[in-house]
Amino acid sequence: MRTRWVMLAVLLPSSLAAQRPQTREGFWIGFGVGQGNLSWSCDGCTDQDHGGPTGFLRLGGTPSQKVLLGAELNFWSLDFGATEITAGYTAFTAYWYPSATGGLFLKGGFGGAAYTRKTGTAEASSTGGALVLGGGYDIRVGRKISITPMLSFWGSNKSNLKDNGTTIATGFRHTGGTIQVGITFH
Repeated sequence: MRTRWVMLAVLLPSSLAAQRPQTREGFWIGFGVGQGNLSWSCDGCTDQDHGGPTGFLRLGGTPSQKVLLGAELNFWSLDFGATEITAGYTAFTAYWYPSATGGLFLKGGFGGAAYTRKTGTAEASSTGGALVLGGGYDIRVGRKISITPMLSFWGSNKSNLKDNGTTIATGFRHTGGTIQVGITFH
């Protein structure tokens, strides 16, 4: 039974791609949702690691059939009841397709990362630089529409966690990983 699912996962994208050619030109936009994991640590803190829902928005232009350039916003959210945590990044991102006619892409980018934790009236936050890596596959379902499963990993640089301008933790850093599915309009 497992073998059938593996074969379906391997053959389905290639059979769909054969039915709908991959063309990339001009403006593109995509958005979607998924599940992710967020980890954070700081000097003298206990490391934390939690899963939660994610979402993304990405858009940009197409300089060639093998390269897309754009901006990507990816966010993560978790509600512990009394505590709400949100985190994510905004980045300039490049998407590289090894084949001009294929759907597989790798992505990388850099930008800014943010983390906020609200507990009652207290709100701690941290901002810093971010590095983004990942990949995905455009499964063409229409002439200019794709279903796009995507993996993304990001990490922030170390910064201070502050509450109303007061540093409450130093060396704060958060990293995340997401698996998402969205729709892309090419």
